[in-house]
Amino acid sequence: MLIPSTISCGYCSYCRSGYTAQCDNANPNGPLAGTAFFGGPKDTGPFQGLQAQYARTPLAAASLVRLPDDIDDDRAILMSDIFPTGWFGAQLARVGLGDTVAVFGAGPVGQFAIASARLMGAGRIFAIDRLESRLAMARAQGAEPIDFDREDPVEALRTLTGGIGVDRVIDAVGVDAERADKGPAADGQQHEMFDTEVKEVAPEQAQSARDGQWKPGSGPTQAIQWAVKSVAKAGTIGVIGVYPPSLARFPLGEAMNRNLRIHMGNCNHRAILPELVRLVRNGSVDPIAILTQREPIMSAIDAYKAFDKRQPGWMKVKLEP
Repeated sequence: MLIPSTISCGYCSYCRSGYTAQCDNANPNGPLAGTAFFGGPKDTGPFQGLQAQYARTPLAAASLVRLPDDIDDDRAILMSDIFPTGWFGAQLARVGLGDTVAVFGAGPVGQFAIASARLMGAGRIFAIDRLESRLAMARAQGAEPIDFDREDPVEALRTLTGGIGVDRVIDAVGVDAERADKGPAADGQQHEMFDTEVKEVAPEQAQSARDGQWKPGSGPTQAIQWAVKSVAKAGTIGVIGVYPPSLARFPLGEAMNRNLRIHMGNCNHRAILPELVRLVRNGSVDPIAILTQREPIMSAIDAYKAFDKRQPGWMKVKLEP
């Protein structure tokens, strides 16, 4: 059985319409509370996470997905959250046949957004990141890499599209976005704004960063700013990177002036999964390439530290009991 990372009842009006991430009954905080998912903050339940040997699964009759025998555990792990989320990002961006697509963030979700855009018929895909190992994996999928520490991604995308911009953008970064520290994309005038944003989105994480643990991105709105500037007029942006309610900044005026369509939200895992099961079974896509490390569950803390520090090659980790 596969456990989607978001929880849904299957019978409310939202679930029946495919918006399983907005189930009226799953979140104990009430129907207006929004998404309920495993391992989230108190506003989402809270429910305990799934990186354990055993887990309690509320509304299991509606949430769980039975997998065929030819989909093994390694592939199933990737299908429980990040593959559907990448697919959802391509859905939100309305990727279609022949579209040019830019994916900001080439981490695990970004990699699946690239794969999903390709499956949906995108004609050309660009991947924007700064880590060579991530850009190399994107290149292996057929995406054109752009290192934002070496070139301005907005100018690069405009140049590569004849000055028009891309048709669709997927923001797979959210508040973990890093500002450009060097190269033509570095903008010293925005440093003060980004510093203020970091304090807004992660006021308690400053000490953790000094201790060498997880640190918030140095440019929380950098990805969405680049997304708005690089998409073509009347283009579409799909946002699957996480932005907390405490972050109030967004380039709304610029987006409105260019007739942009912006879709965002948490993935409707249960509604998406049957199609992904079909695609994996018929060989259209194999998610296993994204799984780069296998670590014992007792080494989970060390694995998290390596991933949070974005060490080269650490794309997606399986914790084995």
